[in-house]
Amino acid sequence: MDKNEFDHKSLLGNIWQINNVDERLVLSSSQKNDISPFLAKLLLLRNIDENLVSNFLLPDFKNNLPNPFLLNDMKKSVDRVIYALKNDEKIGIIADYDVDGSTSASILYKFLEKFSKKIIVKIPNRLIEGYGPNIRIMDEMLAKDVKLMFALDCGTTAFNIIDNKKYSSIDTIIIDHHISESICPNVFSIVNPNKLEDKSGFNQLAAVGVTFLFLMALRKSLRSINYFDSYNIEPNLLNLIDLVAIGTVCDVVDLTDYNRVFVIEGLKSILNRRNKVISKIIDNSNFISTPTSTDLAFNIGPQLNAASRIDDSYLPFKLLTNKDMSEVEKISRKLLLLNEKRKLIENQIYEEALMQAEEQKNTNFILVYGKNWHNGVIGIIASKLVSKFNKPSIVISFGNSYGTGSARSIQSIDLSKLIHLAKDKNILIDGGGHKMAAGIKIKKNLLTQFKSFLDDFFKDYSENLFVKINKYDSLLSLDKINSDLMDEILKLEPFGAGNNEPQFIIKDIKIQKTQIIKDKHILIFFQNDFSTNLKGICFNCINSVLGDYLLNYKKYKFLIGCTIKKDNFSNIPLPQIIIKDAMIIN
Repeated sequence: MDKNEFDHKSLLGNIWQINNVDERLVLSSSQKNDISPFLAKLLLLRNIDENLVSNFLLPDFKNNLPNPFLLNDMKKSVDRVIYALKNDEKIGIIADYDVDGSTSASILYKFLEKFSKKIIVKIPNRLIEGYGPNIRIMDEMLAKDVKLMFALDCGTTAFNIIDNKKYSSIDTIIIDHHISESICPNVFSIVNPNKLEDKSGFNQLAAVGVTFLFLMALRKSLRSINYFDSYNIEPNLLNLIDLVAIGTVCDVVDLTDYNRVFVIEGLKSILNRRNKVISKIIDNSNFISTPTSTDLAFNIGPQLNAASRIDDSYLPFKLLTNKDMSEVEKISRKLLLLNEKRKLIENQIYEEALMQAEEQKNTNFILVYGKNWHNGVIGIIASKLVSKFNKPSIVISFGNSYGTGSARSIQSIDLSKLIHLAKDKNILIDGGGHKMAAGIKIKKNLLTQFKSFLDDFFKDYSENLFVKINKYDSLLSLDKINSDLMDEILKLEPFGAGNNEPQFIIKDIKIQKTQIIKDKHILIFFQNDFSTNLKGICFNCINSVLGDYLLNYKKYKFLIGCTIKKDNFSNIPLPQIIIKDAMIIN
Protein backbone atom coordinates (compact mmCIF):
# COMPACT_ATOMS: atom_id res chain seq x y z
CA MET A 1 0.00 0.00 0.00
CA ASP A 2 1.28 3.45 -0.90
CA LYS A 3 2.46 5.19 2.27
CA ASN A 4 0.99 8.47 0.98
CA GLU A 5 -2.45 6.97 1.41
CA PHE A 6 -2.41 8.23 5.03
CA ASP A 7 -1.31 11.77 4.21
CA HIS A 8 -4.82 13.15 4.55
CA LYS A 9 -6.96 13.16 7.68
CA SER A 10 -9.59 10.60 8.57
CA LEU A 11 -13.31 11.34 8.69
CA LEU A 12 -12.91 12.28 12.37
CA GLY A 13 -10.02 14.63 11.54
CA ASN A 14 -7.23 12.38 12.79
CA ILE A 15 -3.82 11.58 11.34
CA TRP A 16 -3.18 7.86 11.01
CA GLN A 17 0.15 6.19 11.58
CA ILE A 18 1.13 2.53 11.60
CA ASN A 19 3.66 1.58 14.25
CA ASN A 20 6.65 -0.23 12.84
CA VAL A 21 8.97 -2.75 14.41
CA ASP A 22 12.08 -4.50 13.11
CA GLU A 23 10.89 -7.71 11.44
CA ARG A 24 14.09 -9.46 12.57
CA LEU A 25 13.13 -8.80 16.19
CA VAL A 26 9.63 -10.11 15.48
CA LEU A 27 11.01 -13.35 14.04
CA SER A 28 13.48 -13.76 16.90
CA SER A 29 10.83 -13.27 19.60
CA SER A 30 8.39 -15.53 17.75
CA GLN A 31 10.87 -18.39 17.60
CA LYS A 32 12.28 -17.90 21.09
CA ASN A 33 8.87 -17.81 22.78
CA ASP A 34 7.03 -20.20 20.45
CA ILE A 35 4.40 -17.62 19.60
CA SER A 36 3.02 -16.35 16.30
CA PRO A 37 4.79 -13.47 14.52
CA PHE A 38 1.55 -11.51 14.82
CA LEU A 39 1.54 -11.80 18.63
CA ALA A 40 5.30 -11.20 18.79
CA LYS A 41 4.84 -7.95 16.90
CA LEU A 42 2.07 -6.75 19.22
CA LEU A 43 4.24 -7.50 22.25
CA LEU A 44 7.26 -5.69 20.83
CA LEU A 45 5.09 -2.69 20.03
CA ARG A 46 4.22 -2.60 23.73
CA ASN A 47 7.93 -2.70 24.64
CA ILE A 48 7.73 -6.17 26.15
CA ASP A 49 11.26 -7.59 26.24
CA GLU A 50 11.44 -10.92 24.40
CA ASN A 51 12.93 -12.48 27.55
CA LEU A 52 9.87 -11.43 29.59
CA VAL A 53 7.16 -12.54 27.17
CA SER A 54 6.20 -15.69 29.06
CA ASN A 55 5.84 -13.83 32.35
CA PHE A 56 3.81 -11.10 30.65
CA LEU A 57 1.36 -13.51 29.05
CA LEU A 58 1.05 -15.90 32.00
CA PRO A 59 2.32 -14.18 35.15
CA ASP A 60 2.47 -16.18 38.36
CA PHE A 61 0.86 -14.08 41.07
CA LYS A 62 2.98 -15.10 44.03
CA ASN A 63 6.24 -14.87 42.12
CA ASN A 64 5.43 -11.37 40.85
CA LEU A 65 4.64 -9.62 44.12
CA PRO A 66 6.96 -6.80 45.21
CA ASN A 67 8.69 -6.45 48.55
CA PRO A 68 6.43 -3.97 50.39
CA PHE A 69 9.20 -3.00 52.82
CA LEU A 70 11.05 -1.26 50.00
CA LEU A 71 8.53 1.57 50.39
CA ASN A 72 9.73 4.45 52.52
CA ASP A 73 8.17 4.54 56.02
CA MET A 74 6.60 1.09 55.61
CA LYS A 75 8.13 -0.61 58.65
CA LYS A 76 7.48 2.42 60.84
CA SER A 77 3.83 2.45 59.76
CA VAL A 78 3.33 -1.27 60.29
CA ASP A 79 4.86 -1.13 63.77
CA ARG A 80 2.51 1.72 64.70
CA VAL A 81 -0.55 -0.27 63.59
CA ILE A 82 0.56 -3.32 65.54
CA TYR A 83 0.87 -1.11 68.64
CA ALA A 84 -2.65 0.23 68.03
CA LEU A 85 -4.11 -3.26 67.69
CA LYS A 86 -2.37 -4.55 70.79
CA ASN A 87 -3.57 -1.58 72.83
CA ASP A 88 -7.10 -1.54 71.44
CA GLU A 89 -6.81 2.02 70.17
CA LYS A 90 -9.48 3.67 68.08
CA ILE A 91 -8.47 3.74 64.42
CA GLY A 92 -9.77 6.26 61.92
CA ILE A 93 -9.80 6.04 58.13
CA ILE A 94 -10.25 8.96 55.73
CA ALA A 95 -10.31 8.10 52.04
CA ASP A 96 -10.85 9.87 48.75
CA TYR A 97 -14.35 9.62 47.29
CA ASP A 98 -13.32 8.06 43.97
CA VAL A 99 -13.09 4.33 43.21
CA ASP A 100 -9.40 4.17 44.13
CA GLY A 101 -10.18 5.73 47.49
CA SER A 102 -13.26 3.65 48.28
CA THR A 103 -11.54 0.37 47.34
CA SER A 104 -8.47 1.38 49.40
CA ALA A 105 -10.66 2.06 52.42
CA SER A 106 -12.58 -1.17 51.88
CA ILE A 107 -9.58 -3.51 51.80
CA LEU A 108 -7.97 -1.83 54.82
CA TYR A 109 -11.22 -1.99 56.79
CA LYS A 110 -11.94 -5.59 55.81
CA PHE A 111 -8.49 -6.60 57.11
CA LEU A 112 -8.55 -4.60 60.34
CA GLU A 113 -12.15 -5.36 61.34
CA LYS A 114 -11.13 -8.93 62.13
CA PHE A 115 -8.95 -7.62 64.98
CA SER A 116 -10.58 -4.36 66.04
CA LYS A 117 -14.13 -3.17 66.63
CA LYS A 118 -13.02 0.44 67.03
CA ILE A 119 -12.69 1.60 63.42
CA ILE A 120 -14.23 4.83 62.18
CA VAL A 121 -14.42 5.48 58.41
CA LYS A 122 -15.16 8.88 56.87
CA ILE A 123 -15.35 9.82 53.19
CA PRO A 124 -15.39 13.57 52.34
CA ASN A 125 -18.43 14.87 50.49
CA ARG A 126 -17.22 15.50 46.92
CA LEU A 127 -19.79 18.22 46.22
CA ILE A 128 -19.56 20.20 49.46
CA GLU A 129 -16.11 19.50 50.90
CA GLY A 130 -14.01 18.52 47.91
CA TYR A 131 -10.89 16.39 47.85
CA GLY A 132 -8.90 15.24 50.84
CA PRO A 133 -9.02 15.54 54.64
CA ASN A 134 -10.94 18.49 56.07
CA ILE A 135 -11.47 20.19 59.40
CA ARG A 136 -14.96 18.72 59.94
CA ILE A 137 -13.74 15.14 59.66
CA MET A 138 -10.59 15.80 61.69
CA ASP A 139 -12.70 17.33 64.45
CA GLU A 140 -14.88 14.19 64.46
CA MET A 141 -11.79 11.99 64.74
CA LEU A 142 -10.56 14.09 67.65
CA ALA A 143 -13.94 14.08 69.40
CA LYS A 144 -14.12 10.29 69.12
CA ASP A 145 -10.66 9.91 70.66
CA VAL A 146 -9.05 8.39 67.55
CA LYS A 147 -5.37 7.71 68.25
CA LEU A 148 -4.29 6.38 64.87
CA MET A 149 -5.66 7.61 61.55
CA PHE A 150 -5.11 6.60 57.93
CA ALA A 151 -5.45 9.00 55.01
CA LEU A 152 -5.93 6.88 51.89
CA ASP A 153 -5.51 8.15 48.33
CA CYS A 154 -5.18 11.63 49.82
CA GLY A 155 -3.22 13.58 52.39
CA THR A 156 0.11 14.09 50.62
CA THR A 157 -0.74 17.77 50.06
CA ALA A 158 -3.10 18.27 53.04
CA PHE A 159 -0.99 20.94 54.70
CA ASN A 160 -2.34 22.68 57.80
CA ILE A 161 -5.13 20.13 58.14
CA ILE A 162 -3.90 16.70 59.17
CA ASP A 163 -0.71 18.26 60.57
CA ASN A 164 -2.53 21.02 62.46
CA LYS A 165 -1.32 21.20 66.08
CA LYS A 166 -4.93 20.83 67.18
CA TYR A 167 -4.73 17.16 66.10
CA SER A 168 -1.31 16.36 67.53
CA SER A 169 -2.81 13.56 69.65
CA ILE A 170 -3.64 11.66 66.44
CA ASP A 171 -0.87 9.76 64.67
CA THR A 172 -1.62 9.95 60.95
CA ILE A 173 -0.37 7.46 58.38
CA ILE A 174 -0.78 8.63 54.79
CA ILE A 175 -1.05 5.88 52.17
CA ASP A 176 -1.15 7.60 48.83
CA HIS A 177 0.26 7.73 45.30
CA HIS A 178 -0.18 11.40 44.37
CA ILE A 179 2.96 13.33 43.49
CA SER A 180 4.34 15.14 46.52
CA GLU A 181 5.65 18.67 46.72
CA SER A 182 9.20 19.36 47.92
CA ILE A 183 7.95 19.06 51.49
CA CYS A 184 5.13 16.91 52.90
CA PRO A 185 2.73 17.40 55.81
CA ASN A 186 4.31 16.80 59.20
CA VAL A 187 2.59 13.53 60.15
CA PHE A 188 3.63 10.22 61.69
CA SER A 189 4.46 8.56 58.36
CA ILE A 190 3.83 8.72 54.63
CA VAL A 191 3.80 5.58 52.49
CA ASN A 192 3.81 6.95 48.97
CA PRO A 193 5.97 5.70 46.08
CA ASN A 194 5.69 9.19 44.55
CA LYS A 195 7.18 10.89 47.60
CA LEU A 196 10.51 12.47 46.66
CA GLU A 197 12.61 10.40 49.06
CA ASP A 198 10.98 7.08 48.14
CA LYS A 199 13.27 4.84 46.07
CA SER A 200 11.03 1.75 45.78
CA GLY A 201 10.28 2.22 42.09
CA PHE A 202 6.58 1.44 42.67
CA ASN A 203 5.46 4.85 41.41
CA GLN A 204 2.90 3.44 38.92
CA LEU A 205 0.76 1.89 41.66
CA ALA A 206 -2.70 3.24 42.42
CA ALA A 207 -3.44 4.02 46.06
CA VAL A 208 -5.28 0.71 46.38
CA GLY A 209 -2.12 -1.06 45.19
CA VAL A 210 -0.03 0.75 47.81
CA THR A 211 -2.66 -0.12 50.45
CA PHE A 212 -2.48 -3.76 49.39
CA LEU A 213 1.32 -3.73 49.83
CA PHE A 214 0.79 -2.20 53.26
CA LEU A 215 -1.49 -5.12 54.17
CA MET A 216 1.10 -7.58 52.86
CA ALA A 217 3.69 -6.00 55.14
CA LEU A 218 1.30 -5.82 58.09
CA ARG A 219 0.25 -9.46 57.74
CA LYS A 220 3.86 -10.60 57.50
CA SER A 221 4.81 -8.67 60.64
CA LEU A 222 1.77 -9.87 62.58
CA ARG A 223 2.53 -13.43 61.55
CA SER A 224 6.12 -13.08 62.77
CA ILE A 225 4.91 -12.30 66.31
CA ASN A 226 2.25 -15.06 66.22
CA TYR A 227 -0.49 -12.45 66.54
CA PHE A 228 -3.00 -14.52 64.59
CA ASP A 229 -2.79 -17.49 66.95
CA SER A 230 -5.08 -15.95 69.54
CA TYR A 231 -7.69 -15.11 66.87
CA ASN A 232 -7.38 -18.46 65.11
CA ILE A 233 -7.57 -16.63 61.78
CA GLU A 234 -5.10 -15.19 59.32
CA PRO A 235 -6.54 -12.94 56.60
CA ASN A 236 -6.32 -14.26 53.07
CA LEU A 237 -5.25 -11.27 50.97
CA LEU A 238 -6.47 -12.96 47.81
CA ASN A 239 -9.98 -12.28 49.08
CA LEU A 240 -9.24 -8.58 48.54
CA ILE A 241 -7.58 -8.74 45.15
CA ASP A 242 -10.79 -8.13 43.15
CA LEU A 243 -11.15 -4.73 44.84
CA VAL A 244 -7.48 -4.01 44.14
CA ALA A 245 -8.11 -4.75 40.46
CA ILE A 246 -11.16 -2.48 40.31
CA GLY A 247 -9.41 0.44 42.00
CA THR A 248 -6.31 0.01 39.84
CA VAL A 249 -8.18 -0.04 36.54
CA CYS A 250 -10.50 2.82 37.47
CA ASP A 251 -7.65 5.11 38.49
CA VAL A 252 -6.18 4.76 34.98
CA VAL A 253 -2.66 3.85 36.11
CA ASP A 254 -0.48 1.85 33.73
CA LEU A 255 -1.48 -1.82 33.60
CA THR A 256 2.13 -2.95 33.53
CA ASP A 257 4.37 -4.76 36.01
CA TYR A 258 2.64 -5.24 39.39
CA ASN A 259 -0.58 -3.54 38.29
CA ARG A 260 -1.00 -6.07 35.49
CA VAL A 261 -0.53 -8.93 37.98
CA PHE A 262 -3.08 -7.41 40.38
CA VAL A 263 -5.69 -6.97 37.64
CA ILE A 264 -5.22 -10.44 36.13
CA GLU A 265 -5.59 -12.08 39.54
CA GLY A 266 -8.49 -9.80 40.43
CA LEU A 267 -10.38 -10.69 37.26
CA LYS A 268 -9.92 -14.38 38.12
CA SER A 269 -11.49 -13.73 41.50
CA ILE A 270 -14.40 -11.86 39.90
CA LEU A 271 -14.91 -14.70 37.42
CA ASN A 272 -15.04 -17.18 40.33
CA ARG A 273 -17.63 -14.94 42.05
CA ARG A 274 -15.75 -14.96 45.36
CA ASN A 275 -17.08 -11.53 46.30
CA LYS A 276 -20.89 -11.54 46.52
CA VAL A 277 -21.05 -7.74 46.40
CA ILE A 278 -19.12 -7.48 43.13
CA SER A 279 -21.17 -10.37 41.73
CA LYS A 280 -24.36 -8.47 42.59
CA ILE A 281 -23.13 -5.34 40.77
CA ILE A 282 -22.29 -7.47 37.73
CA ASP A 283 -25.65 -9.24 37.79
CA ASN A 284 -27.52 -5.92 38.04
CA SER A 285 -25.50 -4.62 35.08
CA ASN A 286 -26.68 -7.48 32.86
CA PHE A 287 -23.24 -8.27 31.45
CA ILE A 288 -23.44 -10.43 28.35
CA SER A 289 -19.94 -11.86 28.74
CA THR A 290 -17.20 -12.50 31.26
CA PRO A 291 -16.16 -9.15 32.80
CA THR A 292 -12.94 -7.64 31.43
CA SER A 293 -10.78 -4.73 32.51
CA THR A 294 -12.82 -2.59 30.11
CA ASP A 295 -15.99 -3.55 32.00
CA LEU A 296 -14.37 -2.57 35.30
CA ALA A 297 -13.44 0.84 33.87
CA PHE A 298 -16.64 1.66 31.98
CA ASN A 299 -19.36 -0.16 33.87
CA ILE A 300 -18.52 -1.04 37.47
CA GLY A 301 -16.33 2.02 38.08
CA PRO A 302 -18.90 4.60 36.93
CA GLN A 303 -21.57 3.02 39.14
CA LEU A 304 -19.34 3.27 42.21
CA ASN A 305 -18.34 6.81 41.28
CA ALA A 306 -21.91 7.94 40.63
CA ALA A 307 -22.67 8.07 44.35
CA SER A 308 -20.05 10.69 45.15
CA ARG A 309 -20.75 12.62 41.95
CA ILE A 310 -24.40 13.31 42.65
CA ASP A 311 -25.32 11.79 46.04
CA ASP A 312 -23.54 10.26 49.05
CA SER A 313 -19.76 9.69 48.90
CA TYR A 314 -19.98 7.05 51.64
CA LEU A 315 -22.21 4.67 49.64
CA PRO A 316 -19.47 2.83 47.67
CA PHE A 317 -17.56 1.99 50.84
CA LYS A 318 -20.79 0.97 52.57
CA LEU A 319 -21.61 -1.31 49.64
CA LEU A 320 -18.17 -2.91 49.28
CA THR A 321 -17.90 -3.79 52.97
CA ASN A 322 -21.50 -4.85 53.59
CA LYS A 323 -22.35 -8.39 54.70
CA ASP A 324 -26.13 -7.96 54.60
CA MET A 325 -27.18 -9.05 51.09
CA SER A 326 -30.52 -7.26 51.34
CA GLU A 327 -28.60 -4.04 51.96
CA VAL A 328 -26.21 -4.90 49.13
CA GLU A 329 -29.15 -5.33 46.78
CA LYS A 330 -30.64 -2.01 47.87
CA ILE A 331 -27.41 -0.01 47.57
CA SER A 332 -26.29 -1.59 44.30
CA ARG A 333 -29.67 -0.84 42.72
CA LYS A 334 -29.42 2.73 43.93
CA LEU A 335 -25.97 3.12 42.39
CA LEU A 336 -27.29 1.80 39.08
CA LEU A 337 -30.04 4.44 39.08
CA LEU A 338 -27.67 7.18 40.21
CA ASN A 339 -25.38 6.37 37.32
CA GLU A 340 -28.24 6.75 34.85
CA LYS A 341 -29.11 10.11 36.43
CA ARG A 342 -25.45 11.12 36.22
CA LYS A 343 -25.45 10.40 32.48
CA LEU A 344 -28.45 12.71 31.92
CA ILE A 345 -26.83 15.54 33.89
CA GLU A 346 -23.53 15.00 32.12
CA ASN A 347 -25.04 15.06 28.63
CA GLN A 348 -26.84 18.34 29.26
CA ILE A 349 -23.72 20.10 30.55
CA TYR A 350 -21.54 18.62 27.82
CA GLU A 351 -23.75 20.17 25.14
CA GLU A 352 -23.34 23.59 26.76
CA ALA A 353 -19.58 23.12 27.18
CA LEU A 354 -19.18 21.92 23.61
CA MET A 355 -20.75 25.09 22.23
CA GLN A 356 -18.06 27.15 24.00
CA ALA A 357 -15.27 24.75 23.05
CA GLU A 358 -16.14 24.87 19.34
CA GLU A 359 -15.27 28.60 19.40
CA GLN A 360 -11.76 27.82 20.72
CA LYS A 361 -10.54 25.64 17.87
CA ASN A 362 -7.63 27.97 17.17
CA THR A 363 -6.30 28.01 20.74
CA ASN A 364 -3.89 25.57 22.34
CA PHE A 365 -6.24 24.87 25.24
CA ILE A 366 -9.94 24.70 26.04
CA LEU A 367 -11.44 26.72 28.91
CA VAL A 368 -15.19 26.50 29.42
CA TYR A 369 -17.35 27.52 32.34
CA GLY A 370 -20.95 27.81 33.46
CA LYS A 371 -23.10 28.75 36.38
CA ASN A 372 -23.87 25.97 38.85
CA TRP A 373 -22.73 23.20 36.54
CA HIS A 374 -22.85 20.00 38.56
CA ASN A 375 -19.42 19.60 40.18
CA GLY A 376 -19.80 15.84 40.15
CA VAL A 377 -19.51 15.57 36.36
CA ILE A 378 -17.19 18.39 35.29
CA GLY A 379 -14.18 16.06 35.34
CA ILE A 380 -15.92 13.75 32.88
CA ILE A 381 -16.76 16.76 30.68
CA ALA A 382 -13.09 17.80 30.67
CA SER A 383 -12.08 14.29 29.61
CA LYS A 384 -14.60 14.32 26.77
CA LEU A 385 -13.31 17.66 25.51
CA VAL A 386 -9.72 16.39 25.54
CA SER A 387 -10.83 13.34 23.58
CA LYS A 388 -12.59 15.48 20.98
CA PHE A 389 -10.10 18.35 20.58
CA ASN A 390 -6.81 16.78 21.78
CA LYS A 391 -6.04 19.85 23.88
CA PRO A 392 -5.72 20.41 27.64
CA SER A 393 -9.23 21.23 28.82
CA ILE A 394 -10.44 23.03 31.93
CA VAL A 395 -14.10 23.04 32.97
CA ILE A 396 -15.19 25.43 35.72
CA SER A 397 -18.49 25.61 37.58
CA PHE A 398 -19.11 28.98 39.22
CA GLY A 399 -21.34 29.67 42.17
CA ASN A 400 -21.66 33.27 43.34
CA SER A 401 -18.04 34.35 43.73
CA TYR A 402 -15.99 31.15 43.49
CA GLY A 403 -15.54 28.46 40.92
CA THR A 404 -14.53 24.82 41.17
CA GLY A 405 -12.82 23.31 38.16
CA SER A 406 -11.52 20.06 36.74
CA ALA A 407 -8.69 19.87 34.24
CA ARG A 408 -7.51 17.09 31.95
CA SER A 409 -4.45 17.06 29.71
CA ILE A 410 -2.66 15.32 26.85
CA GLN A 411 0.54 13.31 27.21
CA SER A 412 2.98 16.10 26.31
CA ILE A 413 1.66 18.75 28.72
CA ASP A 414 2.04 18.56 32.51
CA LEU A 415 -1.02 19.99 34.25
CA SER A 416 0.50 19.86 37.72
CA LYS A 417 3.25 22.25 36.59
CA LEU A 418 0.66 24.67 35.19
CA ILE A 419 -1.47 24.63 38.33
CA HIS A 420 1.43 25.02 40.77
CA LEU A 421 2.61 28.03 38.75
CA ALA A 422 -0.88 29.61 38.79
CA LYS A 423 -1.09 29.05 42.56
CA ASP A 424 2.32 30.70 43.04
CA LYS A 425 1.02 33.74 41.14
CA ASN A 426 -2.09 33.81 43.39
CA ILE A 427 -4.37 33.34 40.37
CA LEU A 428 -5.81 30.15 41.84
CA ILE A 429 -6.99 29.76 45.42
CA ASP A 430 -6.11 26.08 45.39
CA GLY A 431 -5.35 23.23 43.02
CA GLY A 432 -3.40 20.05 42.50
CA GLY A 433 -3.40 16.56 41.09
CA HIS A 434 -1.59 14.50 38.50
CA LYS A 435 0.20 15.35 35.28
CA MET A 436 -2.91 14.35 33.34
CA ALA A 437 -5.74 15.26 35.74
CA ALA A 438 -6.18 17.97 38.32
CA GLY A 439 -8.65 20.13 40.19
CA ILE A 440 -8.70 23.86 40.83
CA LYS A 441 -10.50 26.52 42.87
CA ILE A 442 -10.66 30.09 41.59
CA LYS A 443 -12.28 33.42 42.43
CA LYS A 444 -14.74 34.53 39.79
CA ASN A 445 -13.12 37.96 39.46
CA LEU A 446 -9.80 36.30 38.52
CA LEU A 447 -11.16 34.40 35.53
CA THR A 448 -9.91 36.98 33.00
CA GLN A 449 -6.47 36.91 34.61
CA PHE A 450 -6.51 33.10 34.50
CA LYS A 451 -7.32 33.19 30.78
CA SER A 452 -4.38 35.54 30.18
CA PHE A 453 -2.14 33.25 32.21
CA LEU A 454 -3.18 30.27 30.10
CA ASP A 455 -2.63 32.21 26.87
CA ASP A 456 0.89 33.02 28.00
CA PHE A 457 1.59 29.52 29.28
CA PHE A 458 0.55 27.82 26.04
CA LYS A 459 1.76 30.38 23.50
CA ASP A 460 5.11 28.69 22.79
CA TYR A 461 3.73 25.17 22.37
CA SER A 462 3.92 23.88 18.81
CA GLU A 463 0.61 23.38 17.05
CA ASN A 464 1.83 19.90 16.09
CA LEU A 465 1.33 18.79 19.70
CA PHE A 466 -2.41 19.23 19.31
CA VAL A 467 -2.81 17.29 16.09
CA LYS A 468 -4.50 14.05 17.05
CA ILE A 469 -2.45 11.13 15.81
CA ASN A 470 -3.98 7.67 15.99
CA LYS A 471 -1.30 5.00 16.05
CA TYR A 472 -2.28 1.60 14.75
CA ASP A 473 -0.59 -1.73 15.32
CA SER A 474 -1.00 -3.19 11.88
CA LEU A 475 -2.65 -3.00 8.47
CA LEU A 476 -4.87 -6.02 7.85
CA SER A 477 -6.93 -7.35 5.00
CA LEU A 478 -10.51 -8.14 5.87
CA ASP A 479 -10.03 -11.80 5.03
CA LYS A 480 -7.28 -12.13 7.68
CA ILE A 481 -9.74 -11.49 10.51
CA ASN A 482 -10.78 -14.80 12.02
CA SER A 483 -11.15 -16.54 15.37
CA ASP A 484 -7.47 -17.46 15.57
CA LEU A 485 -6.43 -13.83 15.19
CA MET A 486 -8.98 -12.80 17.80
CA ASP A 487 -7.59 -15.35 20.25
CA GLU A 488 -4.08 -13.97 19.77
CA ILE A 489 -5.30 -10.48 20.64
CA LEU A 490 -7.07 -11.72 23.77
CA LYS A 491 -3.76 -13.08 25.11
CA LEU A 492 -2.71 -9.47 25.74
CA GLU A 493 -5.60 -8.77 28.14
CA PRO A 494 -6.15 -6.96 30.45
CA PHE A 495 -6.17 -3.77 28.42
CA GLY A 496 -5.92 -0.27 29.81
CA ALA A 497 -3.43 2.54 30.31
CA GLY A 498 0.08 1.37 29.45
CA ASN A 499 -1.25 -1.70 27.65
CA ASN A 500 -3.61 -0.27 25.08
CA GLU A 501 -5.98 -2.52 23.21
CA PRO A 502 -4.51 -3.25 19.74
CA GLN A 503 -5.90 -1.07 16.96
CA PHE A 504 -5.87 -1.98 13.30
CA ILE A 505 -6.46 -0.44 9.90
CA ILE A 506 -8.58 -2.72 7.74
CA LYS A 507 -8.22 -2.60 3.96
CA ASP A 508 -10.05 -4.37 1.14
CA ILE A 509 -13.39 -3.43 2.67
CA LYS A 510 -16.49 -4.83 1.01
CA ILE A 511 -19.72 -3.87 2.76
CA GLN A 512 -22.77 -5.99 2.02
CA LYS A 513 -25.33 -3.99 4.00
CA THR A 514 -25.84 -1.80 7.07
CA GLN A 515 -28.44 -1.76 9.80
CA ILE A 516 -29.29 0.95 12.31
CA ILE A 517 -29.52 -0.30 15.91
CA LYS A 518 -31.55 1.54 18.60
CA ASP A 519 -31.37 4.76 16.55
CA LYS A 520 -27.75 5.18 17.75
CA HIS A 521 -25.45 2.51 16.35
CA ILE A 522 -24.68 1.11 12.91
CA LEU A 523 -24.25 -2.62 12.39
CA ILE A 524 -22.25 -3.51 9.27
CA PHE A 525 -22.27 -6.81 7.42
CA PHE A 526 -19.10 -7.42 5.42
CA GLN A 527 -18.56 -9.49 2.33
CA ASN A 528 -15.74 -11.85 3.10
CA ASP A 529 -14.51 -14.79 1.03
CA PHE A 530 -13.66 -16.77 4.15
CA SER A 531 -16.36 -15.80 6.63
CA THR A 532 -19.88 -14.80 5.74
CA ASN A 533 -20.57 -14.04 9.41
CA LEU A 534 -18.05 -11.23 9.88
CA LYS A 535 -19.73 -8.09 11.22
CA GLY A 536 -18.70 -4.68 12.44
CA ILE A 537 -20.37 -2.12 14.65
CA CYS A 538 -19.92 1.61 15.02
CA PHE A 539 -21.32 2.81 18.34
CA ASN A 540 -23.14 6.12 18.85
CA CYS A 541 -22.41 7.34 15.32
CA ILE A 542 -25.87 8.18 13.98
CA ASN A 543 -26.01 11.86 12.94
CA SER A 544 -22.21 12.08 12.89
CA VAL A 545 -19.83 12.49 9.95
CA LEU A 546 -18.57 8.95 10.40
CA GLY A 547 -22.08 7.51 10.57
CA ASP A 548 -23.28 9.42 7.52
CA TYR A 549 -20.45 8.10 5.39
CA LEU A 550 -20.91 4.53 6.57
CA LEU A 551 -24.61 4.60 5.74
CA ASN A 552 -23.71 5.78 2.23
CA TYR A 553 -21.11 3.04 1.80
CA LYS A 554 -22.00 2.38 -1.85
CA LYS A 555 -20.53 5.74 -2.86
CA TYR A 556 -17.12 5.36 -1.19
CA LYS A 557 -14.12 3.13 -0.73
CA PHE A 558 -12.98 2.91 2.90
CA LEU A 559 -10.12 2.12 5.16
CA ILE A 560 -11.47 1.38 8.64
CA GLY A 561 -9.71 2.09 11.94
CA CYS A 562 -10.87 -0.43 14.52
CA THR A 563 -10.34 -2.84 17.34
CA ILE A 564 -11.26 -6.52 17.11
CA LYS A 565 -13.30 -8.17 19.85
CA LYS A 566 -15.25 -11.31 20.45
CA ASP A 567 -18.86 -11.05 19.23
CA ASN A 568 -20.74 -11.74 22.46
CA PHE A 569 -24.07 -11.98 20.68
CA SER A 570 -22.95 -14.93 18.58
CA ASN A 571 -23.51 -18.54 19.61
CA ILE A 572 -19.98 -19.40 18.48
CA PRO A 573 -16.79 -17.40 19.21
CA LEU A 574 -16.55 -15.07 16.23
CA PRO A 575 -14.56 -11.85 15.89
CA GLN A 576 -16.32 -8.54 15.49
CA ILE A 577 -14.87 -5.29 14.17
CA ILE A 578 -15.45 -2.29 16.44
CA ILE A 579 -15.22 0.72 14.15
CA LYS A 580 -13.55 3.79 15.65
CA ASP A 581 -12.78 5.84 12.54
CA ALA A 582 -12.64 5.61 8.75
CA MET A 583 -10.76 7.14 5.87
CA ILE A 584 -11.94 7.67 2.30
CA ILE A 585 -9.51 6.42 -0.34
CA ASN A 586 -9.49 6.69 -4.11
